[in-house]
Amino acid sequence: MASSRPIRFKISALLAIPIISLLALWGFAATVTVGDSMNLLTVSTLYDTVGKPGDDLSNALQHEHLLSAEYLASRTDSARAALAVQRNITNQARQRFRERTNTESARSAMTPDMRIRFNEVMNRLNALDGTRVKVDGGRIGLVGLSRDFSLVPDALNRLSGTMSLNNDLPLFQQSRSLGMISYAKDLMSRERALASGVLGMNRSMSASELQLFNQLATNRVFLLEQNLPDLEPRLRLPFAGMMTSTIYTRYTGLEETLQAGEIIPATEWRSAGDDLEAVYERALTAVTLSLADRAAPSAAATFTRAGVAGALGLVAVVASLLVSYRVGSGLTRELAGVRRAAMEVAEVRLPRVMEKLRRGDPVDVAIEAPPLEPLGSTAEVHDVAAAFDSVQLRAMQSAVEQAKLREGVAQSFRNLARRSQSLLQRQLKLLDGMQKKAEDPAALENLFLLDHLTTRMRRHAEGLVILSGGASGRKWRSSVLMEDVLRGAAAQVEDYARVRVYPMSGTTLVGGAVADMMHLFAEIIENATVFSPPGGEVSIRGELVGRGFAIEIEDRGLGMTPEKRIAINERLASPPEFDPSETDRLGFAVVGLLAARYGVNVTLRPSPYGGTGVVILLPENLLGDPEPVEPVVPLRAEHVPSISALPPVPSEPARFAEPVLPVPADLWKSSVRRGAGLPRRVRQANLSPGLRQDDQRQESGQASGATERSPEEARALLNSFQSGWRRGRAESEDGGAE
Repeated sequence: MASSRPIRFKISALLAIPIISLLALWGFAATVTVGDSMNLLTVSTLYDTVGKPGDDLSNALQHEHLLSAEYLASRTDSARAALAVQRNITNQARQRFRERTNTESARSAMTPDMRIRFNEVMNRLNALDGTRVKVDGGRIGLVGLSRDFSLVPDALNRLSGTMSLNNDLPLFQQSRSLGMISYAKDLMSRERALASGVLGMNRSMSASELQLFNQLATNRVFLLEQNLPDLEPRLRLPFAGMMTSTIYTRYTGLEETLQAGEIIPATEWRSAGDDLEAVYERALTAVTLSLADRAAPSAAATFTRAGVAGALGLVAVVASLLVSYRVGSGLTRELAGVRRAAMEVAEVRLPRVMEKLRRGDPVDVAIEAPPLEPLGSTAEVHDVAAAFDSVQLRAMQSAVEQAKLREGVAQSFRNLARRSQSLLQRQLKLLDGMQKKAEDPAALENLFLLDHLTTRMRRHAEGLVILSGGASGRKWRSSVLMEDVLRGAAAQVEDYARVRVYPMSGTTLVGGAVADMMHLFAEIIENATVFSPPGGEVSIRGELVGRGFAIEIEDRGLGMTPEKRIAINERLASPPEFDPSETDRLGFAVVGLLAARYGVNVTLRPSPYGGTGVVILLPENLLGDPEPVEPVVPLRAEHVPSISALPPVPSEPARFAEPVLPVPADLWKSSVRRGAGLPRRVRQANLSPGLRQDDQRQESGQASGATERSPEEARALLNSFQSGWRRGRAESEDGGAE
């Protein structure tokens, strides 16, 4: 029984579809009928604003054309006066045409094609004044006059051809035929003007004039013969009577005489033309009124149909809305349930699963992606819910599989990195032993460089461990001076000689964070040395601030654009999950992960030297107890120890690069020449006690024959040596200046 409900609903929905379609078609028919009514309104507007003013303008131009030809022939004052009166009538007709067609209703009723034809008419009207100037100056012939006065009627005829918007085909055909017969009357007026001009000069027609006259006569007869049969008998009757009248016969007889090259009296030609034009105009007016009477019932019927169809269409729309609401409301409720379930999966369940996977917690896909509850009674909605169940199950399974794959890859990277760390640690011990036995200065220097390269390789291996989610293998039990941590970090970069660590307070770093913070500092210092000039200094300063310990690392390079700096700061503030494809920013990725792990704030800013400055703020929970400051006892010049009495050479190369305690090359070489013996490098001998590795503390000591010193004694001795060296160098420079 439960399965039959969706089937019944589907059948009812299918039955509703034809009903809605039928109602929609009914509404469409009503819309079409309303459209026909609007077309009638448009046609009526166009004939009132364009058609009727255009006919009046065309008739005025025909009379002006005739009087202009007679004036060119006689040049008398009476002809000039008659022409002036007609020009005034034409100007009035032209002004009315412009005013009526410039209304909003007229322009909104025009189609794009009609606007093109209308602009053509206006351009022809603007050229009328130029033709009149030619007539007044006698600088135009009868053929040219006929051509100029034909421009406006021809353009009006083309405009009229685009104004037939009525859907009543018989009425359109009758209107079209009547338009062509009216155009034939314009051709007759051109005949009259041409012949009147020639006869007014009391001569026969020239070859060009006769050719134009024959062409006009032929086209007039052709238009009448072609369009009269298309008119209905009652509409054709006025024109049939005109063509069988003695007036028409008289006109055509005079026309044939002129075509034969003979000369007739001008008054006779004018009289015959006036009589025929009057009959022609009466026939046009009668037929036009008859068509208007015929169009009125059609318009009324159309509006009646529009009203009935509109009412039925309204009923159809209301019915379709009711049916659509009944069907759609049920679907909406059911789909809303599917939507809520989908939103819960997308916004609650799936993020919860991803968070568990990031923490490494186990995930049960069956529990996290239960199937949706049955929703509604529509089979289609049930199918959608089932498809969504499949999608969410596949999504959960894919997320778990991807997490397992990423964890496996990360574990492989960690294992490889741990092996590399072990091998590098053994290599460092081996290098320590080789350095103790080396006697040749060149060999000792090469071993020193190899030791430095190995230290850097160990840092890169630690970076791989950090990127794969692990922690550094090195640990310190006690707190270490912050200055020593920074010097140890500087010793792990390639261009360590350019790094200067300025003296700072005796702040210490807790032992558990020493290895990772040293790695973080080393990545930033190396980036500063790479992106700064080879001879430029990379300075490191640190001091206690209100919320911890602030360290500033500045280079003197070219800096970076504000957009790039902002992007890196955003990434450091909230580092995304590491993407193995981004291999060009591994250092920043390591820094971001370590900073997020310990709550360290790393910010890039412009350096006043033109490069980039990095401010690192260590929180208070990473700071250990401050180391007590021991007084430094200044030594006299005779107490400065010889090379052989110096403490062991530092194990980290950065101790050689420290600018506050340089070892001059000439002092080194002179000690070797005197047989003082090479200083033996004992790894980590000069590091602070906190930085020394537990497994190598017993190895620190001097070369053969040297007495064992405590770290405190060694530091005091180095401070005394530094003070004496500075004082001696200052005195030497003062003496040279004198």
